Amino acid sequence: MEILDLYDRDLKPTGLTIERGKPVPPGMVIPIVAVYVYNDKGQYLIQKVSPKKGNYYSTTAGHVQSGESDFALAMLREMKEEIGLTAAKSELKLVKIRRYEHKFTFLYILKSNVPAEMLHLQKDEVESVYWMNREEIELLCKMRLFNWNHYQLLLDCEASGLFKAH
Repeated sequence: MEILDLYDRDLKPTGLTIERGKPVPPGMVIPIVAVYVYNDKGQYLIQKVSPKKGNYYSTTAGHVQSGESDFALAMLREMKEEIGLTAAKSELKLVKIRRYEHKFTFLYILKSNVPAEMLHLQKDEVESVYWMNREEIELLCKMRLFNWNHYQLLLDCEASGLFKAH
């Protein structure tokens, strides 16, 4: 059972918690972290979520656990747990905070050239990982196999211009 901290709409902690999967109370939100890992070839590290978790393609993302007040560190934890990728906090670049009705997503980018086959996957969460270009991701979207919200996050990353800056 995962416990998540509740925040108000100004992203201030309320001191309250909720069990993951329970409805978020009105006027409150939970934090999510997501990262697009990219390489020198202009590809993105995409994961295929395990069949028991939905069997779709996405980027690495997850819930911020109760007590985690540093969202970048929460992102590093999620990457390490799900795909075995480690990085320094200074390597993560915050792209934006995307607000939704009951959650907000801290969106990061990270440059890495790690071979996909060198990553150690959490098999109950992630079936496989691939380096994909934008066209391959768009094809998966057209086939309704890629998480649409995560595609929108990719567009946010590309619009930021930060991919070119690293």
